[in-house]
Amino acid sequence: MESDQLSPNRRSELNELCQKLGIPFTRLEYLNQALTHSSYKGDVIDAHNARGDGGTVPQSLLADYERMEFFGDAVLKFVASEYLFRRFETYPEGRLTEIRAVLVSAGMLEEMAEALDLGKYILMGRRVNLRASILARSMEAIFGAIYLDSGFEHVTPLIIRLFEEKADQIHQDASLENFKARLQIYTQSKKLGIPAYEIVEKRGPDHDPFFIVQVSVSGNVCGQGSGHSRKLAEQQAAKEALSKFS
Repeated sequence: MESDQLSPNRRSELNELCQKLGIPFTRLEYLNQALTHSSYKGDVIDAHNARGDGGTVPQSLLADYERMEFFGDAVLKFVASEYLFRRFETYPEGRLTEIRAVLVSAGMLEEMAEALDLGKYILMGRRVNLRASILARSMEAIFGAIYLDSGFEHVTPLIIRLFEEKADQIHQDASLENFKARLQIYTQSKKLGIPAYEIVEKRGPDHDPFFIVQVSVSGNVCGQGSGHSRKLAEQQAAKEALSKFS
């Protein structure tokens, strides 16, 4: 779909999102495609047939975000890789890979999409409900759209701005003895969600308590730890879980 084929309302919506992103777009059709779910094709075809326009629906009206998402995923990983390579000069390849996996994970992309209220701008079929996976995939597609419109000029600073705080947080928490941070990096990189910790027993006097904690991943208990503080017990539980995953 060319920019001049967008309705005034749609152009207004897309320009509003551009303001949130802080990105100028020369070709709004790229952004529109990045925000079009495959289910929207059905509505376009139904509307076309209802108007009796005749013939087939132009392919430009049927484009969705899937190809754009494929491209945006590559753009995101390249920019994130270069940023981490320069930001953490002493980190080995394995640690950089772990951090990147968290930064580009579906969960992180969903958080960014929600902060932008991205669901407001996504075109979907009437029978489809907005899901977290749609938000994440649309976010990736947006990175692809920005690159196609202006190369790395705008997409690189945007990705760094969105990821910088998270990368610093992971850096601060990622010491070798922080088993909780390492476990969360691992589970998020494998799309297993965030580990959940539960106190299963607490005994001893208030001035000297003793905790037993279990950690679960995707609803399955995978580690148990104990100690005279909850934090210590959680670290031990995470350590045991990591030994099982490795």
